[in-house]
Amino acid sequence: MSFTSDVKKEIIARCRAEKNGAMGNLASLSAFVRTSGEIGVVGGKPTFFLVSETENVAEYFMQIFSEAFSTELFITHATRDKKSGRDKLVLQCASAHTGRVLEGLRLLKSDKISVRESICKRLINTDEKKRAYIRGAFLGGGSCMLPTGANATSYHLEIVFFNKRTAQDFCDLLVEMELIAKLVERKETFVVYIKSKETISDFLALVGAENALKKFAAFLEKRDEANRDNRARNCMAGNADKSAIAAVKQVVAIRKIEEKTKGKDLSEELLTLAKARLKNPTASLKELAEQLGVSKSCINHRMRKLMEIAEELV
Repeated sequence: MSFTSDVKKEIIARCRAEKNGAMGNLASLSAFVRTSGEIGVVGGKPTFFLVSETENVAEYFMQIFSEAFSTELFITHATRDKKSGRDKLVLQCASAHTGRVLEGLRLLKSDKISVRESICKRLINTDEKKRAYIRGAFLGGGSCMLPTGANATSYHLEIVFFNKRTAQDFCDLLVEMELIAKLVERKETFVVYIKSKETISDFLALVGAENALKKFAAFLEKRDEANRDNRARNCMAGNADKSAIAAVKQVVAIRKIEEKTKGKDLSEELLTLAKARLKNPTASLKELAEQLGVSKSCINHRMRKLMEIAEELV
């Protein structure tokens, strides 16, 4: 099961446990229609249909739809999404009730035919209704993707809308709940998205997906630990490379001294170090210090002296 499916399953369980109430259900239903359906006018009468690729989401909204309007949403047919390979359920209600339903969901203008693009303020005039609307929107058109692969770093939560004004209003609604999201147009849809790990965590907490939030936090911790380990390995590798380069330069310098002076002008300490370095060209200065029974700082000082002597030789 995908992380998105986990989140949606938990949202539904939380909604059923909390019992949103009539107005909360209306807010959730209205958002669900905005993100999963299409509203239009046929023969001068408003009409709509809904599409859901998640069976338990369809069942949940069929239940609260029945409770809200004393009529049924029914499955007309199923289609297969070519991209995901999953079946999508198409839902409708009887045409005789469509106008009443859309009015109840505050999705029609006062002429009772034209579709309202903005989110009706009466649907979201309390924090409980706002939360219900956000939940409904995610259940209808939301997804949350965790990065996969060793080099993947992008966290992404999005909700897809079918008109720009609704998407803009939804961004404003998130701001009211202290969540910052961005809006982008994608083909013929408008996508509200979040990429901040902290904001995604806050979103999951807001909709009540506590188990998903724990899973997300554990995923972040594991990934951060892996990143720390990678940085440590890279640092160690970088230091090893620097040590190797320094050792090569030291060997070259000592051979230059040997070639030019045969080591005659070197003190006993410097000559001993020069021989040790040529004998152990890949050893670290710490290892050389241990072999010669002196401190690392002493070896550093003597090696700098050898390098200076080599630089002075023409």
